[in-house]
Amino acid sequence: MDHLGQQKERLSERLKQRQEQELGEVEKLAKAVLDKLKKDLETRVDGELNTTVDAIRDGIKGLPKQITDSTDPLKEVLEQARSEANTLKLISSVWLKALLFGVCISVGIGLGSWGVLSWMGNEVQRLNSEISSAKATLAQLPAGVSFVREDGKSYILAPTLGKTYETQSGKMAVEIK
Repeated sequence: MDHLGQQKERLSERLKQRQEQELGEVEKLAKAVLDKLKKDLETRVDGELNTTVDAIRDGIKGLPKQITDSTDPLKEVLEQARSEANTLKLISSVWLKALLFGVCISVGIGLGSWGVLSWMGNEVQRLNSEISSAKATLAQLPAGVSFVREDGKSYILAPTLGKTYETQSGKMAVEIK
């Protein structure tokens, strides 16, 4: 029985060696095919690239002349526009200066008028406030008491006056009866 096991083992070894040998041959064959495909692909790509480069080179050869030919009309138009711009500049500079001067004067007068009117409006409001305050103070005076101004002097008129005394703030007060 031992003899069969050894034969089986030898056969297994030979089969394994043969598989490795065949696998090596398949790898060599695959590598050779891949190398051939690589060389073929490189040859084709180089050919296509050279064709493309040659076509681009041929297209570029006439490009400078085409550019020069196409810029000539543009140069003429540019020169005409420059001439018209210079003429317009001369005409507009006179009008522009006069217009600018007029606008500045108008703005100055407008702002000055607005400033004066604004100040006058504030003064009117302030004086109205003073008048309202004075009217309120006069309205608080007792019956029969009035305030009079004459010859630049101010007087308080009352039917009878009591004694005078000094307040805590240092002002003089008169008792009204």
